Amino acid sequence: MKRLCVVLFLAVGILSAGRASAQQGVDPFLKSAPPGPPESGVSIGLSVGYALPMGNVSGSQPMSDLFSGALPLQLDVGWRFTPNLYAGAFFQYSFGFLSSLQNAACTANGWTSCTGGDMQFGLDFVYTFLPYATFAPYVGLGVGWEIATLSYSGSNQSISESVSGFQFARILVGGDFRVGSAFRVGPFVNFSLGQFSSLSSPDPAANGTIANKALHEWLQFGIKGTVDL
Repeated sequence: MKRLCVVLFLAVGILSAGRASAQQGVDPFLKSAPPGPPESGVSIGLSVGYALPMGNVSGSQPMSDLFSGALPLQLDVGWRFTPNLYAGAFFQYSFGFLSSLQNAACTANGWTSCTGGDMQFGLDFVYTFLPYATFAPYVGLGVGWEIATLSYSGSNQSISESVSGFQFARILVGGDFRVGSAFRVGPFVNFSLGQFSSLSSPDPAANGTIANKALHEWLQFGIKGTVDL
């Protein structure tokens, strides 16, 4: 009987040690994150990144004729229906880096300052995998409206022209590290597909619908911080 008790005691000790060792060996990315906010509520996000233009403005004119790149800042405000599902609105403004072609035209036309920008706003939906893990990957899909503007100024005169149109899709892929109970931060990649349909210009004859519509894209890389309330 004593021998049986000793065997049972050793078996319990071995199982306890094995369980502790297994827990220590768990991938840290799959460990539970710090306690978070309520499962549903308001989420507010702010992101910054770098964007590359692709495709055409209209006809065969490439986006790279306007911008060589852009610095986008985006604000997201929405609601977490569950820890996995979010829906909300976004507003993004990108400071455009003018192409060498635009800079040359700016100098040739005697302007002292030439700038560009791109504004996007709309709705998006995000699904988060493993929301309670230390690192929570997510995917998102959205739609919106886009306005790209070029502005010129000099000699007490300033003009601007813009193109605008619908964004058919905004595809978002990223992941968040939870920092504390209500704050998370992580990298993301955003790909958008749109088409400019109208032109606004100082020349009244040029205003109106774009005849030779074309598809264009933005590829963004960045980092996003989110507060869950």
